[in-house]
Amino acid sequence: MKKLLLILSIASLGLLNACTEKLDPATQPSTSTVDATTSARISTSIKVDFPSASNLTISVIDDKKTYGADFTVNGISHESCHSSTGQILSIYKSSETTTLPDAIKTYLETNYKGYKLEKFYVGKDANGKASTKVLIQFNDQRITIVFDDKNLMVATFSEPKNNVGGDKNKVFLAKLADLPANIQSQLTGYEFIGAVVKTNSDNSKKTYYVTAKKDGIIYEFTYDNDGKLTKTDSFDPSKKPENKELKESDLPQVIKDYIKINYKDWKYEKGYVLMKGNAIDSYTIVYSKDKKLIIFTFDKDGKLIKSSETPTIVIPKIEIKDIVANDLPQVIKDYMNKTYAGWTFIKGNVTLKDGVADGYYVNFSLGSDKYQILFDKDGKFVLAKRG
Repeated sequence: MKKLLLILSIASLGLLNACTEKLDPATQPSTSTVDATTSARISTSIKVDFPSASNLTISVIDDKKTYGADFTVNGISHESCHSSTGQILSIYKSSETTTLPDAIKTYLETNYKGYKLEKFYVGKDANGKASTKVLIQFNDQRITIVFDDKNLMVATFSEPKNNVGGDKNKVFLAKLADLPANIQSQLTGYEFIGAVVKTNSDNSKKTYYVTAKKDGIIYEFTYDNDGKLTKTDSFDPSKKPENKELKESDLPQVIKDYIKINYKDWKYEKGYVLMKGNAIDSYTIVYSKDKKLIIFTFDKDGKLIKSSETPTIVIPKIEIKDIVANDLPQVIKDYMNKTYAGWTFIKGNVTLKDGVADGYYVNFSLGSDKYQILFDKDGKFVLAKRG
C-alpha cells in the first residue's frame, strides 16, 4: 500500500504549501505547459516590480490556478508564486548573507542538531508579510522550513530520505481523464481511486501507478510508458488483521489454566485476540505484579509462543499547572524580551514531573498575531508556532 499512501500524502499538501514552500523548481510537479496569455501576464507582473529581471522560467503548480516563476535580478536568484492573472502571491530571493537570524539559528540547532545549511531565502509570504525559508540537509534528508516575520516556524516540508542530491524524477498526481486512453480502457469496470505519475528527468518516459477498487478488493496497477501493465498488487480490506480487546473471563480455558499454574498472584491488565478474516490468529495478554509487566503471546490453540518480562516500572507523577507571566523563570522572560520585544502574555502552564518543573508552555501575542512557544525544564527554547 506504499503507493496508495503516497497518493494520499501528496494530495494533502494543498495549494498553500505550493505557494510557500517551493525552493527547487526541479522537484515540483508539472502536468501541463503554461499558456502564452498566462505566461505574458506573469512576465509583465515581474517586469513591473523587477525591470532588470532575466533568465525567467515559468512552471505550473496548479493548472489554471497557480504558477511558479524563477528568475534572476543582478545575478541574485528569485522565485515567486502567481495567480492565473499574473498577480504575485509570494516572492523570495536568495539571501546575500549566510548569517541566519538568531531565533532561526536557535530553532535549527535545537531541532536539527548537526544540520547543513543549503539555501537561505528571504521575501514576503502570501499575506505580504516578511518571511524566511531555509533548505537544510539533515540525516540524509533535504528539509525546507518556512519562518514568519517574527522568525517563528510556520511550515515544514521534508523530501524523501537519501534525496540530498535532489530527485531529478518528477512525481505528480493525475486524474483518470489525464491517463493515456489505453490505460483508461483497462480500468473499465473499476472504481478509480487515484493515480501517481513518475517521469524521468527529461520527461521522455513515464510510469503510472494507479489505485482502483472492484468488488470490494483494492488493486494497485503499475503501467509503463506505453500503458502496458507490468505489475498488479491487491488486498481485501475486509480481511485485514484486527485486534479485538478481551476481558479475562473471555480467555480460552487453556490460557487461564496456564496463568493459574505459573502466574497465580499476577494481575490481569489487558488482552487482545488478533483476527485475520473471521479466524483467530493469536492472543496477546498482559499481566502485572509489583510494578512489573509480562507480555504473553499464545497461538490460536492457546499454546504459548513467547513471553517477555519488563523491568520494574516507576511511573512518575505528571501534573500540568496553570501559571501567570510572573511565574516564568527569569531565563524565559529574558529570552522573550530579547526575541519578541513587546510581547503580551495570554496564558501558560508548567509541566511538573514528581513535583519538579519539566517544561513550560507560553501562549502570547505580538501585535495582532498570536503564538505558542515551548521551553524545556531549564528554560531553553524548544519549539514555537503561530496560532
